[in-house]
Amino acid sequence: MNTRNPAFSLPMDDHRGSRQHRFMESADLNSAFREVFTPLRTNIRRGMTLDGQLYAIEMDGCIPGQMLGTEWIPPATRGVDDAAMLADAPVRRALFRKLLAEQRPESLFVYVCEHGGGKVKPTLYVEIASEDGCYAAEYAIIDGTGWHRRELLHTPFRRLCAVPQS
Repeated sequence: MNTRNPAFSLPMDDHRGSRQHRFMESADLNSAFREVFTPLRTNIRRGMTLDGQLYAIEMDGCIPGQMLGTEWIPPATRGVDDAAMLADAPVRRALFRKLLAEQRPESLFVYVCEHGGGKVKPTLYVEIASEDGCYAAEYAIIDGTGWHRRELLHTPFRRLCAVPQS
């Protein structure tokens, strides 16, 4: 019997059945929402608005909930000429599939936009997609006090349908 290469062991490069990204845990998602919410809250307080932004988040492969870095992704570099097109769920899901298929260290992708206004109460929509599924939260935007022009109300996130792999 050869003990250096037992028959039941998997090759070194096949650790999760051809998955490119590790499974996301709730600590990863909570950390991602927290890290996205904090700077967005500061920008909203200053009176800024968002028309549709896309970010990539790299999570630590060993420690759940630890972020290693973020990167802004210009939608025009991925074939979306107008950021407003990302408000359409099928367009956004197709872009998420494309990003998850790329060879890159980031495993979470975040879409952020502000919608509403006028008669409809304005909200900030944040959607985080991973290979395992999509998660979203809508934060109500209210009038602020003091130097805050506007304020975000913190709400729990919810799971959406998974990004279909094609």
